[in-house]
Amino acid sequence: MRVVLGALVSVVFSSALYAQDVDFGAFGDPGSLLSPAAPTAARGAAAPAARGAAPVAPARDRLIRLRDALAKAGSPLTKEQETSLNALLDGEIPNMRKTLQTHGQEMMAAHGPVTPPAAPAAPPAEAAARGTAPGNNPNAALLAAAIAARGAPLSSRVPPEILDALEVEMRQMNDALFTKISSAQALDPTQQAVLTKMSRDQIKSRGGFDALRISMEDAGTPFAAEQIPQVQSLFDDQKRARAELAKQSEGTPDPAKLKQLDRDTLTKVVGLLQPAQRTALLNYLRSQQ
Repeated sequence: MRVVLGALVSVVFSSALYAQDVDFGAFGDPGSLLSPAAPTAARGAAAPAARGAAPVAPARDRLIRLRDALAKAGSPLTKEQETSLNALLDGEIPNMRKTLQTHGQEMMAAHGPVTPPAAPAAPPAEAAARGTAPGNNPNAALLAAAIAARGAPLSSRVPPEILDALEVEMRQMNDALFTKISSAQALDPTQQAVLTKMSRDQIKSRGGFDALRISMEDAGTPFAAEQIPQVQSLFDDQKRARAELAKQSEGTPDPAKLKQLDRDTLTKVVGLLQPAQRTALLNYLRSQQ
């Protein structure tokens, strides 16, 4: 996921020109059913470039996974349906990009300056050649830091808490977009049912609050309106506690402590449930073993 977020922050904090060429959101989640695939010859090769001009890369096939899934389900997409879905994506993706870019910039502005990574010390001869040897330039350290910051990947210059917030927002956008696609009027009821199930299965595979929420809905015992923020809060607390354990152990938390944290969270969740929901939760946990 950190590799994906590295690409994401490039979208959020790079120039507008670069951002225009990057897909994200529904296409930024490595587990997404809509991840763009590399173009294939079957979908058309790049058109021959004019003499002296750079070759034009073929457009990415953003529907390849949906097309394959629907074909396997016996409800293949028609060319007209593909055109309609691509039009939907073309209308949604720029708005998603703009929203993430705006929120990312707002969070960075609120956070304040980020300390750039330390630059390796240059050999004295090299430093002297640059005019940055001690005594030659009172701002040598500042210059070295600026050079290091420019050369560092964008993801290393964005605080972890902002990356985490963007990850959550990216997944929420991804799920919302998939919901729009699975309910698109261009699809027939059978196709809508196939894609809806795929979307829900993908969310459940990630675990966490949304996975439990969907599982409870599938069991016919959905969370009541007042339960949703209560249970969500418990999972948020669990995530923060796991992050703190990872920080304290330098990235390798004690598995026993993680299991205890999971048990504590589960115990608190159970305390908020009705009897039928507790049975559904037990069945859900068994299915995860």
